Amino acid sequence: MRSSANSNRSLLGWIDFSVPRSVSDDTSTNEVRITGDHGRLRRSRPALVSLVIVLCAIFTGTHASASPRPNVVVVMADDIGLGDIGFYHRERTGKKEVVPTPNIDRLIDEGIRFSDAHSASSLCAPTRFSMMTGNFVYRNKTGNGSFSPVGDSCIEPDFTTIARTAKKGGYHTAFFGKWGLGSVWSSRDGDMSKIEMGARYFGFDYAYETPQGLQNWPHAFYENQEWQPLAEDSKLVPISKEQARHSKSGIGDSNWNPELVGPMLAKAATEYITRQTADHPDEPFYLYYCSQAVHIPHTPPAQLDGVKIAGATGDDHGDMILELDVQVGMLVKALKKAGVYENTLFIFTSDNGGLSKGKVIGQKGHDSSNGLTGKKGSCYEGGHRVPFIATWPGVIAPGTNSDVAVVNHDTVATISALAGQELHPSVKDSANLVPLFKGDTRTLARKYMLHKGGKGPTLALREGDWKIVLELDPNWESENRYLDHGPLTPVGLYNFSNTTSEEEKFNLIKNPEYAARIKAMHATYLRLRKSLEPTVEY
Repeated sequence: MRSSANSNRSLLGWIDFSVPRSVSDDTSTNEVRITGDHGRLRRSRPALVSLVIVLCAIFTGTHASASPRPNVVVVMADDIGLGDIGFYHRERTGKKEVVPTPNIDRLIDEGIRFSDAHSASSLCAPTRFSMMTGNFVYRNKTGNGSFSPVGDSCIEPDFTTIARTAKKGGYHTAFFGKWGLGSVWSSRDGDMSKIEMGARYFGFDYAYETPQGLQNWPHAFYENQEWQPLAEDSKLVPISKEQARHSKSGIGDSNWNPELVGPMLAKAATEYITRQTADHPDEPFYLYYCSQAVHIPHTPPAQLDGVKIAGATGDDHGDMILELDVQVGMLVKALKKAGVYENTLFIFTSDNGGLSKGKVIGQKGHDSSNGLTGKKGSCYEGGHRVPFIATWPGVIAPGTNSDVAVVNHDTVATISALAGQELHPSVKDSANLVPLFKGDTRTLARKYMLHKGGKGPTLALREGDWKIVLELDPNWESENRYLDHGPLTPVGLYNFSNTTSEEEKFNLIKNPEYAARIKAMHATYLRLRKSLEPTVEY
C-alpha cells in the first residue's frame, strides 16, 4: 500500500506551509507571499480571510469529516497554451487580452493556478494515455499514444484507468468529447454503428464521445457505444475532406458539421449534470470533459449559450478559444444550478501547448505560447507548459498561485485519494494534489518529469530547476524510435531558477562549467527509461 503521507521533500517544489521561511506583505501588488524551503505559495490579500477559515477547519478536523466526497469535473482543452488565457496574456504583457476568456479567468480568481504545470506530453494522444493511467507514455509498449481509432490504446493489460478507480470508490463516471486514445475498433472492417471498446470499456458508466474529435474519422457521435444519427436521414458514409473541413476524410455521419460538435458536447455534459444530480443526489460523479476546441479544423459555431462566437475575435483560431471559454462557463453554470458547485473540485487544463498564432489575433499581440520557446509538438516549454487551474469552494483558497511543479495526469492519484482507494501499483508518475489544494504540500514529492515532443529535439528531462534537452539520432532506424530511441545527444541545458526562457543565450550546453551536470542528467534520463522506476516518491 502506498501511503498518501510522505515526509520526503519534492525536488521540484515543496512548501512547508506551517513554518514559512519568510512572509512579506507587498502592498504595491496587493499580494502576500509565503515562502518555504523550495517553493512559494502566493495568495492575494482578499483571499487571506478564506485561507484562515480553511486552515482552521483543517486543523480542527471538522472540514474534511463534515463534507461528503466532492464531485470532480476535469476539463481538458485541446491545444490550449498559457497565452490563450486572458489572465496570462495580461500578466505577461500588461495589456488587455486579444481574446477574452472571462469564465476561465474567473476560475483563476476563485481557485488555485499553477505556474509550473505541464501536460504529460507535447501531443494529444500520448497525454490522453497519461490522463487515464497516471504514467508517462514511455511506460507503454509503444512509447507513444494512439492516433487512430483502430490503434491499440496500450492500456491493457499493464495499467488500470482513472475511471475504474473512481468507480471502485463509489463515483459515477462520465466521459464527454474527444476520446483520442485508440481501442475503439479492432479494425476498419465491420459495423461502425457500434463501438467495440472506447470510453465505456475503460471504466466510464456513461460516454458521449467523438472517437477522434474533429481531425479524423469517424466523423460521428456515439452515446454509450451506439452511433447517434445527427438527423433522421443520416447514414454512415465516406465523408469528404471538404465536408470534414480537414485534411483527413473517412467514414462519418452524412450530416456531419464540425461547427455543431462543441455545442453538442456542452449540451450533453450540462444535461448529464442536471440528470445525475437529480436522480442520484447522494452519488458523487467524476466527469471528464475533453473539448474539441481548439484543435483544427477551426470551425466555430455562430453562437453558443447566447454568446456570438464565429467572427467575434477576428479569426477562427481566436473564435475557437472563445468557444472553449463559453463551454467552461456552461459547465460551471450547470453545477451551480444543480446546487453542487460548492461540493465540486473543478479542474481546467490542456493536452499540450498552444498552436501557431492566428493571423489576425497574432498581429494584435496574441501568443499562444505566452512568450515561451516552442509550441504544440515541442519538448521546449511552449510545447508542454499548460494551464492547470482548480477550484473547490471552501477548500481551495481563492486567488492562490503555486509554483509547485505538477503534471496534468496528477488527476489520477488525486481521484484515487478522493475515492478512498489505494493507488494502483501500475501508477508511477502521478502525485496526489489534495494536500496541496488544502495548503499543505509536504506530501508532493515529484523527483523528475520526462518530456516528449513530436519533432526534434524530442526528449527532455526536468530535475529540480534544471532541464536537459536531448536529440534523437536522425539516422537511427527502429520500428519504434520512441521506445527504442537509440543514441541521444544533449543539445540544451537550462536553469529555471531565474527564468523559464530557452533562448539560445540561456543555453548552458556548451559551458564547460556544467559538463558534469550534463553527463549526470543524461545518465539519469537513460536510467529512468531502462529501470522504469517511479518519478514520484510514494
